[in-house]
Amino acid sequence: MFDIIDATGAGDKRDPRMRNVEAEMIRSHELCLKISSKKPTDPDYKSLLEELFQREIDDSVAIVSPFYCDCGCRITIGKNVTINKGATILSPGKVVIEDNVLIGPEVKIATVDHDLYDRHNLFHFGMVTIKENAWICIGAIICPGVTIGKNAVVAAGAVVTKDVPDDVVVGGNPARIIKKITPPNTCDK
Repeated sequence: MFDIIDATGAGDKRDPRMRNVEAEMIRSHELCLKISSKKPTDPDYKSLLEELFQREIDDSVAIVSPFYCDCGCRITIGKNVTINKGATILSPGKVVIEDNVLIGPEVKIATVDHDLYDRHNLFHFGMVTIKENAWICIGAIICPGVTIGKNAVVAAGAVVTKDVPDDVVVGGNPARIIKKITPPNTCDK
């Protein structure tokens, strides 16, 4: 079903193929409960994360529990990524987190939304991409289909409904550009 989600951006709860998505949600939920009951220093912690994401994660990645996602197999995490406590990632539409990203406490990332008129049966999906060196501050919400640009900062509590360009700070609800920033390692010396 994930190939159909990727191709069409839509899904219907009544489609029997949605059972595959539901099975992944149950698998992910059970693993998130196990992960959240352990300390990051526990020897099983990293292997549980790798089981959740169904891929190896770099030793430089730090994910602080409690952590929740509903489709772990749909999340890709780069190197030197920190995801702080209380993050929730609803990921059936896919989430890509590039290198050197900081995700603050209680951040919510969603790749799925209910249909406005048939909200119990129809879903809309949109991949979320967080580009290199972005910083998502405490309590921000990233909505389906959004790309957060390279070096961008999403202010605390912002609700991001549209793409964020590289090298800016956004904030508010809905998030808007507050200011442009100079990317790292490009300042005049």
